[in-house]
Amino acid sequence: MGVQSPSGSGIGAGCAWMDTRIRVRCKVQTHEADATASRRLEESMLDWGASLVGFADLGGVVPGISLKWPRAVSIAVALDPRIIDKVRDGPTAEYYGEYNRVNRALNEIAGRTAEAIYGLGYDAEPFPATPPESAQGDEWTRTLSVAFQHKTAATRAGLGWIGKNALLVAPRLGPRIRLATVLTNMPLPAGDPVTTGRCGKCVACARLCPAQAIKGVGWEAGLERDALVNAWSCWETARRLLRERVGANNAVCGVCVAVCPVGREQS
Repeated sequence: MGVQSPSGSGIGAGCAWMDTRIRVRCKVQTHEADATASRRLEESMLDWGASLVGFADLGGVVPGISLKWPRAVSIAVALDPRIIDKVRDGPTAEYYGEYNRVNRALNEIAGRTAEAIYGLGYDAEPFPATPPESAQGDEWTRTLSVAFQHKTAATRAGLGWIGKNALLVAPRLGPRIRLATVLTNMPLPAGDPVTTGRCGKCVACARLCPAQAIKGVGWEAGLERDALVNAWSCWETARRLLRERVGANNAVCGVCVAVCPVGREQS
């Protein structure tokens, strides 16, 4: 697929033979077209159900990805606060249902976003909210992690910081959100990256974690996940609690989401 200006007019293609003055005007017109397309894309995503949308510059962050995909669209959908507020010491059936509902909504929005970007003449690849474990490969089996994290795109887009619970914390919604990402080569206007945590002295998530997996360490960009949480302890406890209380085979808990005061104050 050839790359053209988002307006579809092919303005950029004709610049090569124009004189300098017209070439400058051409670049300005193309930039304005890009800005208009980006703004319309964001408005469409919010109409489709996104709670937060941000654009991230991935340059130098994940080299194996950013060479092909220099930009990312970060998408957040809020979980129902009435359901989150009922999570006390482990997952509930209602919370697990909401978790899956929001994941489906995110995947639909990500797919529609990728289609919209294709329509503007660029390439895009939607990255689902939670890929099946069977599709995550050997790295996931060894480390419970994958090369690209939704949280990376979200912090680079300026949507929030990484909390002591290793989840994205948005200023208004806290960690009461789920994330998806669309990777793209569309020259979207990137947000200002967030590089330090803003949890201060709060350790509510660490104190109330059923697995005692959260270490209470403040985040800064580049800090390894294992400095924040014991991922294996979290995964094993969440899996056991969900199986015992809901009868589902997954690793979903929700306690650190529910107790974070940032999102709870907005409920």
